[in-house]
Amino acid sequence: MDAVEALKEKMVLACKVLQNQGVVDVYGHVSARLPDERILSTPHMPPGKVALRDLIVLDMNGKKLEGFGEPNGETAMHTSIYKARPDVQCVLHYHPDEIVAVSIAGQGIKVVANCGVHFYRGTPIYDSPVLIRTDQLGHQVAATLGDRNAVLLRGHGGTVVANELDTLLRLGLDLVRTARIQIMAASLGPVKTHSQEECEQMVKFHDRPHANRRYVDYYISEVVD
Repeated sequence: MDAVEALKEKMVLACKVLQNQGVVDVYGHVSARLPDERILSTPHMPPGKVALRDLIVLDMNGKKLEGFGEPNGETAMHTSIYKARPDVQCVLHYHPDEIVAVSIAGQGIKVVANCGVHFYRGTPIYDSPVLIRTDQLGHQVAATLGDRNAVLLRGHGGTVVANELDTLLRLGLDLVRTARIQIMAASLGPVKTHSQEECEQMVKFHDRPHANRRYVDYYISEVVD
């Protein structure tokens, strides 16, 4: 199996995990950078229902090069991020209720639990609920994201970036879980967040080689017979 086919299989599995965990439904999309300025993307359909035959290939301007499905309406968000961030290899955009709730509270994600340590540098909020259907809006989201690994979109959802799909899946699930814990804790009174030193120490542990394997294998086992 060549690298592109392996990437396709991993993307389909990641989408199934995201659906199984209830963080994507009818909407949402995943993409990954390919060689030669191309992008592998889920098409305009529920991401958890995507099969290998459904995946499409786009150029860096969002024009379809391969596949039968149509590009997502917010493809400009993906292309703009890839252009602005050469280090980003994959992108997830989704709309979990917990992320929407935190985005409208204007707080961003607080690192109140270990699952949130990768977001200690902040999760900026793009202050508009409008769908990202133009290059101009895509550039604005990319600018708001900056050098962070997640951006919230007010009243809309969130976008997560990573250097490979295993990490993207982990960050995508951890962002929702952190938001959920943050919301739960808020009802109990003031919360104590992790310090930067604590986060940096834990990130080094989480980012060691193959550290995501156990995490990803568990969630994949939930969707594979």
